[in-house]
Amino acid sequence: MTLTIAMNTLREALRKKTLHVLIGLGFLVMLILPLIPTTDEPDARVKMMLVVFFQVVVLLCVTGVIFLSATSLPHEIEDRTIYGILSKPISRLKVVLGKMLGFALLSAILLAILSLLNMAAIQYLASNLPEEYRGIVKARTEFTASQFDIQGKLHHTREGIAWIEGGRAGIARWTFSDLRKNPASNSAFEAEFRPKIESSRGFVDTIPLVVGVEDTNLRWSKTEVLPARADKPFIVKIDTESVQENSIIYITVFPVHPTDYIGVTQKDVRMFLIQKGFVSNYAKAVVITFLKFLLIVVIAVMGSTYLSAPVSIVSAFVVFLCGHILEYIKDFSLLIQCHDAHEHVLPAMLKKPNILLVYMDYLLKKPLEWISFVLPDFKRFDSLKFLLKGIDIPLETVGVSFGYTAIYAGICLFISAIIFKKREFF
Repeated sequence: MTLTIAMNTLREALRKKTLHVLIGLGFLVMLILPLIPTTDEPDARVKMMLVVFFQVVVLLCVTGVIFLSATSLPHEIEDRTIYGILSKPISRLKVVLGKMLGFALLSAILLAILSLLNMAAIQYLASNLPEEYRGIVKARTEFTASQFDIQGKLHHTREGIAWIEGGRAGIARWTFSDLRKNPASNSAFEAEFRPKIESSRGFVDTIPLVVGVEDTNLRWSKTEVLPARADKPFIVKIDTESVQENSIIYITVFPVHPTDYIGVTQKDVRMFLIQKGFVSNYAKAVVITFLKFLLIVVIAVMGSTYLSAPVSIVSAFVVFLCGHILEYIKDFSLLIQCHDAHEHVLPAMLKKPNILLVYMDYLLKKPLEWISFVLPDFKRFDSLKFLLKGIDIPLETVGVSFGYTAIYAGICLFISAIIFKKREFF
């Protein structure tokens, strides 16, 4: 009976004009994306398509799902169609569960269709990207340098950037000591370089660099001269067999000509383990996004078991909004409490607390803590940050998101069943 209610709910939702309008807007946004101008970076349009889909198109779909799931039960109560359902031997828990499953199926269908279109467009655009910009369509595990130092002479330091002169006067060295790889896998490593370049020869946009990669444990090394362009990364491939479980990799860089200079920091060289393709990573991002949809559906249906349709819609949107700004709610209290801990980095007006803010913090501290604890944290479902960097979404992230959704949805379902059971219709 629960599945019957779910399928009827799905069919009713698919006939709603509100859903058609919002889906149409989503398609329209995706269609006009190729016409919107972007920056000169080759991967800028791919990034824009990811951002617009996961923030704009998904928001439009969430809006439609909230409108439908928050008004379904109230409208059935007003139209008295709920009486025909409750007159049958079915518990009210199954009615609520059927509604939630129906709108969960609707969310899955919407995401499947729109995400397939978005992924196909991204794959088409990415096929023409230069190799140094194809990291965005990979699924990589990132490793940052555990140590960074300058061997030889440091020319000067400006704004935290160490500048070294070419001709072996100074050598920048990055140490990677936490590399992890499954010995049975064929995963490949690559190092990405983003140095700043200057030259005393006048304006040049390309200088040659000597790049060395060495593993002292296995006693192997390779050195090559590569062109570095201003504000453009370059990639160095590292053989899979060259990196073992306990490997310590040293990467060194210096300009060839004494008239050239490079500016580097510890973050300017990163190593990546390429494990899977973009499709699998994108699929995990869509699954996490679906869990967000499922959570807001459960909350909207829970509100509709007691509230009228307009109030239920507003409540769901308020919860959705607050669930995205929990960090700001927490930071408000933290800023006042810890004003003296970071006086050297706070603006002058915030170095000494305002007495009014102190009293506000005293009065609002506990309510804010309870709100932060009770409201769902939708920021944990943010998978876009992984896709934009071409970072493989860990399975632990998917598992934690699933567990969080299951626990929160279970609590909401329990509350919904109690409220709906207490409600009188006859």
